[in-house]
Amino acid sequence: MKHLDSYLTQLRSWLLRAAELMSLVLVVLILVYLLLGEASGDYVVSVMTNVSLLISAVTPQAIIGVALIAAVVAYLRR
Repeated sequence: MKHLDSYLTQLRSWLLRAAELMSLVLVVLILVYLLLGEASGDYVVSVMTNVSLLISAVTPQAIIGVALIAAVVAYLRR
């Protein structure tokens, strides 16, 4: 059982690192788009289109729901 716990801890660490890396890539692509605009290339423009569609699809009720869930999880971890 100890081996499984260490494996899951390592897997969680790797997944968290991958999520951080993908977030950094997304931020860099957004900055490139902000600096270059439409001349930044097809890939960057398509990423910005997808990000804008995602932002427009997320409703305020969904944001409040995620915030409430995060608050409950933070409270229960104390």
